[in-house]
Amino acid sequence: MKKALSLLALALLVLPVYAVLIELSSSSIDQIGGTGLVEVNGPGSVSRVKWSLGGPPYRVNAVKILWGANSSSTYTVYVTIYNGTGSAIASGSASGQGGSGTIETTITLDTSVDPKDICKVEIIIVEE
Repeated sequence: MKKALSLLALALLVLPVYAVLIELSSSSIDQIGGTGLVEVNGPGSVSRVKWSLGGPPYRVNAVKILWGANSSSTYTVYVTIYNGTGSAIASGSASGQGGSGTIETTITLDTSVDPKDICKVEIIIVEE
């Protein structure tokens, strides 16, 4: 056993090792930067979610979001609806102006949804 280990160690010593120096100009390297941790504040707050139905048969075809903006900038409101297994079953988005007071944004869904299938709604508001 010791002889086998000695032969293995000797074999490792005589194996060739290659090292290559590669030089690149800075224009050949994609630039990257980072900010470190940054606190993210929402551009507004949602106060209510309303459902809009079409039919019969009655299906949710739009969502009305009542929310308050932090400024008069342009915003896009995104909505995703999830079923009981956590799968997205409908989504949509709408853009508009922020302002003071309560803003009502109606988002038409990409597909109508049976109300019994709706378990969760995700709302994302992005200041443009």
